[in-house]
Amino acid sequence: MQLFIQIIFIAYLSSLVQAQFPPPPSGVTTVKAKDNSGASLSYKQTYICETTPGVNSFSGYVNLPSTITGESFNISTFYWYFSARQNPSIAPLVIYLAGGAGETSLDGVNGEGGPCIINADSNSTSLNPWSFNNEANVLYIDQPVQTGFSYDRLVNGTLDLLSGIVTPLNDTTGAVQNETTLLGTFPSQDPLATTQGSVRGANALWHFMQVFVENFEPCEDVKDKKISIWGNSWAGFFMPPLFALIIRQNEAIRDKKISGRVLPLETLGSTNGCIDPLIEGYQYTQMATNNTYGFKAYNDSILAYTLNELNRVDGCKDLIGQCRELAQVSDPEYFGNNQTVNEICREAFLECFGNVQGPYLDSGRSAFDMSHPEADPYPNYRPSGYYNQAWVQAALGVPVNMTEENYVVQTVYDLIGDAIRGNISNLEFILDKGYQVAMIHGDRDYRCNWLGGEAISLAAQWRHTGDFNEAGYESIQTNDTYDGGYVRQVGKFSFSRVFQAGHAVTLFQPETVYRIFQRTMAGLDVATGTVKSYQNYSPVYKTIGPKTARNATVLPPLLEMQCYTWAANSTCTVEQTAALADGSAVVQDYVVIEPSPESN
Repeated sequence: MQLFIQIIFIAYLSSLVQAQFPPPPSGVTTVKAKDNSGASLSYKQTYICETTPGVNSFSGYVNLPSTITGESFNISTFYWYFSARQNPSIAPLVIYLAGGAGETSLDGVNGEGGPCIINADSNSTSLNPWSFNNEANVLYIDQPVQTGFSYDRLVNGTLDLLSGIVTPLNDTTGAVQNETTLLGTFPSQDPLATTQGSVRGANALWHFMQVFVENFEPCEDVKDKKISIWGNSWAGFFMPPLFALIIRQNEAIRDKKISGRVLPLETLGSTNGCIDPLIEGYQYTQMATNNTYGFKAYNDSILAYTLNELNRVDGCKDLIGQCRELAQVSDPEYFGNNQTVNEICREAFLECFGNVQGPYLDSGRSAFDMSHPEADPYPNYRPSGYYNQAWVQAALGVPVNMTEENYVVQTVYDLIGDAIRGNISNLEFILDKGYQVAMIHGDRDYRCNWLGGEAISLAAQWRHTGDFNEAGYESIQTNDTYDGGYVRQVGKFSFSRVFQAGHAVTLFQPETVYRIFQRTMAGLDVATGTVKSYQNYSPVYKTIGPKTARNATVLPPLLEMQCYTWAANSTCTVEQTAALADGSAVVQDYVVIEPSPESN
């Protein structure tokens, strides 16, 4: 959730009396890839989180040697597979990718449509009745490499709890663990040992899926399942290149140009995904000053400043154009290794996210929910507290400490301007090929706001652009007593605005998002779930109603701040962070009791 150029605080323990090295994995089965490529897959049946009787789940790794991916490093990608609660043998396969860049997909497991919610003690879970795996088999993947539980190679080291920096150590025997330093096992922290951008990340994921579907012994029928890809936030940059790559690889396999298994695709779904900052840029100024909640993040003079930064020569839009034009000539395959291209794309990234989006941050409100304070107490997934428990690591069979957001991955993707390189073209390609696409946006989010999402949906050029732009908005009937938002839909393409929800829209409005997910996966209308939306790939359904969905409402009261020590950067005041650093903070279940936020 803490996107883009934030420095993250990923760990703190109220009592640090023993080293946090994960216990040695046990009960893990490893199989060599059938194609003798040198790849392997490991798995272990899990009994945590998804505790519904009769529902199976498995965690493990797909291990890819560098000879397969063409990278200079090996990749061990963590996954967690949850069988469908209903009819798993005929249920489709959904791949879930979190954002970041560098955010663990365990955030999805525990808050964004996953099987369970982590309780306040950070040591237990409760079942989620609105889980995506009610009717789908769901595969959560930690990527790019070094994200979450994924790694290139393992190193022991220390984690500076207040900077988020991991320092590898050749010898930890003399290392001191205290309230601001954690000993553990981590990925290498080598910035050259993660995929350099979304396109190379997509290539690694394609190889991951080739190994997974051919070698996943617990559910061998996975190789025959239709595949959908869903994700949140920065995954809006990840997913379209991945989906488009799989389409092209499938075509090459069918034409016998390359070897491999066809991965039958069905649906692309994003929740508060960012896709193309060139199209979304203007909407940041509007979301800050002309949103449907009547909240104004800054005054007219700041608005004029942001608009100038957006439109001036060498401003945001101009630099995006320069980045993409140069990249088309000097790095058309997006290897991310042309320094000149990387520098101009990074400059565009800093200009757009610093000078166009940045002024909002002075409002004192969260960029992920304008109804929340900047030190945002919700959503709090508590993944770092839970997944760094030794018993949880043992249950998953992992050899590495979990990081909710990886600083190295985030920095690499920022330095090459990955967010700027991404554009709408892959989405248009996917739509024109006839695949389902669902865009879902909570309407209190600023970071990947719904106005930007709407602009993307209307700008996309595909075979039914005219029909989509002519369609109106209809209410989304969540249940018999509540309408959860508005949707514009033509056939397989829908855009939904979900009421009273921040960036993690699924956690704020779980039933509404579940209904959208369920209806989309079934090929039904999002508004009611009673009408078939397409037939033989052609749309037979179009929403009818007003062309805009800008009804005014009010923000809920500000939440009381709660400093969660594993997410100090996003939840704690300056005084609370200082108290953590000097050891004077009073902490219970990873929540700072003293000093209180009011004493700041």
